[in-house]
Amino acid sequence: MFTVTLGGCNSRHPETFFMSRPKGLNHYLLLIIKSHAKFRIADIEFTVQPHCALLIDRNTPYQYQSLGGEYINDWMHFDCSDHDFLHNASLPFHKPIPLGNMTSFSFYIQQIIWEKNYSTEQHRSDNINMLMHVLINNIIFADQESERFCQYSPYYSKLQRLRLEIQYEPYKKFTPEDISSSIGISSSYFQHLYTSFFGVSFKSDLINMRIEYAKSMILNSNLKIEQIAEICGYNSLVHFYRQFNKKTGMTPREFCLKESVDNKSNNSV
Repeated sequence: MFTVTLGGCNSRHPETFFMSRPKGLNHYLLLIIKSHAKFRIADIEFTVQPHCALLIDRNTPYQYQSLGGEYINDWMHFDCSDHDFLHNASLPFHKPIPLGNMTSFSFYIQQIIWEKNYSTEQHRSDNINMLMHVLINNIIFADQESERFCQYSPYYSKLQRLRLEIQYEPYKKFTPEDISSSIGISSSYFQHLYTSFFGVSFKSDLINMRIEYAKSMILNSNLKIEQIAEICGYNSLVHFYRQFNKKTGMTPREFCLKESVDNKSNNSV
């Protein structure tokens, strides 16, 4: 039996929005994400494109924030008396699930919230339980469709190898035009496939990997910031500073100082 405690539709938050629950919740959270966002769940960090669903398990630390611009989502806090059912039903936790028809998922959440707040007590539990089963089944189906699309695409393995190459050598010059030409498809189709396969655009993924590489070099080398920016593929120091600040909320030097302070604090505990 499902129970719903809180929920909202089309909730809007400013660019500075940041949600953090270091100990998680004692129930489940479903998000229908309608704008770009950055998540960290159980020490795994990833970005999420609009038109995705994301389920967070009970008692799991998480945080998320806007990734450039207003953050918009539908959300619902719920629980289930049969926890084994959720975990044995191939329900994908902590994974962005592309939604082909996001409107229908928003409708289910809206209807469930309506039932919780306005339906008669006699029918409330049964109606919510039935709608939740339909919603969960549709999420599982959307995930399976996404996996099937990846498995049968002739380009999936090629883009997997490309992504690993970018991760290992993010400082190289990668452009959609060059990559799409090398595998014989158009630039626009390449970018569509990349987003469909990995839940993040090629451009955003490349920036994320370069910034992560820069963070590692800042902490583990004695190179100057100017040298690190160049090594990470940036011809403009100003551009590097702008993207670093956008991704981390800090300048490279502020990031270095913060990490040093955090490390000292952890070592003293």
